[in-house]
Formats: sequence, structure tokens, C-alpha cells
Amino acid sequence: METSRAALPSQPYGRTGDPAVDAVGTRGGPVRRHAQATGALLTLLGVLGFVPGITANYDEMGFFRSDAQLFGVFTVSVVSSALLFLYGVTVLAFAGSVRQAHKNVVLHALVLIGMGVAGAGIVANSPADVLPTNPASNWLYLALGVITLVGGHVSRQRQVQRHGAF
Repeated sequence: METSRAALPSQPYGRTGDPAVDAVGTRGGPVRRHAQATGALLTLLGVLGFVPGITANYDEMGFFRSDAQLFGVFTVSVVSSALLFLYGVTVLAFAGSVRQAHKNVVLHALVLIGMGVAGAGIVANSPADVLPTNPASNWLYLALGVITLVGGHVSRQRQVQRHGAF
């Protein structure tokens, strides 16, 4: 029995020809790559917060308040390092679907921006002082949030340009 030429797939392996389906395929697209890079960075920062030597004054790390500093610059605690780690793992876990990856990246970007703004406005030793902050940490959270948010927007635009769907 001969196979007709029309029955053979006309697209490369793993491609269906439907941009919406291909965008969530195994390779993904710009949105998924951005989510994977963001998740990896946040996970790495969270893990590094628990590494003596990379975190100065590691022996002074507290659960909420702390004198430990990542790279000797950014004040970190058990909570802040665990949050960054969990944010990163969550972003990576949802990077399998383009829409979920984008929503998750935007959500975590807004949370990071909120952490930076809150850190700048929280009075030390007040009841709201649950994250260790210093100006460098506040700027780090703000920068991570803004870069992640802008990167999410740019990657979404590229996704639409390349695949015609989102």
C-alpha cells in the first residue's frame, strides 16, 4: 500500500501548522524562554541567599530581620531568600504553557515591585517590617520587577509577531 504525499506532515517534526498550538510546543517561544530565564534567576538568587561566603554575615541571618547580606550588599533573611526561591520555582513550573508563563511572570513582577516599594516605605522595627530591607535590596526588588515586567511585555509582542497568536 502506497502512502500518498498529502498524508505526510508538511511541517517540521513537532509542528502542526497551527501557530497557537506550535507556540506551546516543546521548544516554546519568547514568552516561555523569558519565563524560564526569569525563573532560573529568581531561583538562583534564592539559593545564593542561603550560601555562606556568598552571603556575608551568614551567621547573623534571621527568619525575618537579618544582618546577612547577599554579595555583601543586599540584605537577606530566611523569608526573603525562601520567597525568591519559591517565586523562581513557581515561574519555572508554569513555563510549560505560554499563557500561564506570561501570567505568572507578570504576577511575580508586580509582587517584586511591591516588595521594593514596601521596603522603601516600611519603618524599621515596625510590625510591618517582615522583610529585611536596605536601599540596595529595595532597588534590587524594583529592578527585578520592572525588568521582568518589561521583558514579559516584549516577549509577548515577539510571541504574537512570530506565531500570530497568544
